[in-house]
Amino acid sequence: MNSPKRILVVDNEEQNRDLLDAMLESLGYESEQADCGIDALAKLNSGIDLVLLDIMMPGIDGFEVARRIRNHAEFRDIPIIMVTVLDGKVDRLKAVEAGANDFITKPVDKVELGVRVKSLLLMKEAQDAIKSHRAALEAEVESRTAELRESEERFRHVFEAAQDCMFIKDRDRRYTHVNPAMLALFQMDLSRVIGKRDEELFSIEWGRNMIGVEERVLHGESVETEQRLLCTEQPLIFNFVRFPLRDPSGRIMGLCGIARDVTERRVAESKVRIQSSQTGSDIMKETLELVRRAAETDSVVLFMGESGSGKDYLAEYLHRHSARAAGPYFTVNCAAISPEIADSELFGHEPGSYTGARGRKRGLLELAEGGTLLLNEIGELSADLQAKLLTFMDTRKFTRVGGETHIQVNIRIVAATNRDLDRDVESGRFRKDLFYRFNVFSVTVPPLRERIEDLPIMIDEMLPLLAQKVGLHEAPVLDFDALNALRDYSWPGNVRELRNTLERALILCDKTCITAGDLGIRTAVALSSGRKGEISFTLHLRQDASMHDMLTETKRYLVMEGLRRSGGNIKKAARYLGVTRDSFTHHMRSLGIHK
Repeated sequence: MNSPKRILVVDNEEQNRDLLDAMLESLGYESEQADCGIDALAKLNSGIDLVLLDIMMPGIDGFEVARRIRNHAEFRDIPIIMVTVLDGKVDRLKAVEAGANDFITKPVDKVELGVRVKSLLLMKEAQDAIKSHRAALEAEVESRTAELRESEERFRHVFEAAQDCMFIKDRDRRYTHVNPAMLALFQMDLSRVIGKRDEELFSIEWGRNMIGVEERVLHGESVETEQRLLCTEQPLIFNFVRFPLRDPSGRIMGLCGIARDVTERRVAESKVRIQSSQTGSDIMKETLELVRRAAETDSVVLFMGESGSGKDYLAEYLHRHSARAAGPYFTVNCAAISPEIADSELFGHEPGSYTGARGRKRGLLELAEGGTLLLNEIGELSADLQAKLLTFMDTRKFTRVGGETHIQVNIRIVAATNRDLDRDVESGRFRKDLFYRFNVFSVTVPPLRERIEDLPIMIDEMLPLLAQKVGLHEAPVLDFDALNALRDYSWPGNVRELRNTLERALILCDKTCITAGDLGIRTAVALSSGRKGEISFTLHLRQDASMHDMLTETKRYLVMEGLRRSGGNIKKAARYLGVTRDSFTHHMRSLGIHK
């Protein structure tokens, strides 16, 4: 009988070591304990089959321990699982670069621990078996065939037991192997998948985005990307790792891919997104129409407008409505990163390229493969970075800091600025040739004061999200005077100031109703202060507005005030305004007002 597998548990906390010991013993494994990185390296021997390694430890951390194990000729093939409370993408990349085979987060789940340990041990057995079989191949062909079949069967077991999606493609990018996890996720039959390309299974756009990535893999690169896929009508975000497959002579015969669902980890704090149906102003409708037209192309788009006007939201709107919507979307604020690290943020760096650069880092240009990258506040870039960016815009190639290999990526560049770039070009602050590269298709985002008609819609979207942020179960309503005050304010800070004003009002209000006093803004409107029950508001006669527009605006105020005073009771609101219930509901429908 095979002896139980021995696992080295490395953690500076005794309680954690004992807990992992108990789990491993119940799973049929033996374990050895080490309380620090130095102790772990001292206890490594040929009898250790796997290392469970904590990251945060005194002395040398888990990343350094993993690197030393990988650099040791005798122990470099021992599987390593990082066990940590950290769950960020940067830490996962650092773990992989250090040599970790997998990671698991604290608190550790026994079932998940068992699956991951078993999978890596089986993979290690298969790799060890392949190595030993190759030595025997020189002597006996038939023995080699039998041993390879045995190794393939073990690999097949690991391949089919994996919970992540795994697939293998040939040099023509056609699927040759797909594991059950991937078939179940996409609800496909194996017979439908084998021999097909992505564009035949999913969409032409998806296949087009994958060509550039997989061609790089077939030329010898390992590429990690993050992409969105529509699975059973539910959009999911996957972290893809693709690496080349080579035959014994070293020739690339295809590629292998592993896809992990990271949707839940990517669900961030909800943002108010501008949609085509969520605007009432003509100027914003025209702006959105321009963005939709730009989305149909792959051209560079430059968003211009005042700070806080929503340029970044429109850039994301452009991405979501483009052929690259399935790819990643990244944004970087050029004004918020220092010149010293801007190079590394955009282009990445190689180990040892500068002090503190221990591992390889992939920059945003590389991470956005197949998707869109927004360069926000592009006018703040340094002269050196402008020159490097110009070269990239011309060639779509770059080198990491400290690197020599040219990397070609397939991404869409979108830029935004609140500066007058024409003036910056004249003054020499911004390169003229780079300005021409960005100014292919420009969109001027109107300030909030020029689209006051959008205020009610934006308030309806923002209030529930902000109420949740400040801990309210239900969003308060704005009284009539508060709404008038918001409409009469000039909004120098645009949408960002509106959000901050509403958040402040939610903190100060009585949790049921927001008054003009809660807003903390000064307007030119004289708020109503007459007898109880009276209502008043200021009507602005715009030059481009007709009488019909003004009457419609007045009617909307009356209907909204009736609903507010009646607490949403349509019958009472109709009685308050002196009309029938049917007439009142007709006005609500015609104005697009929902109870």
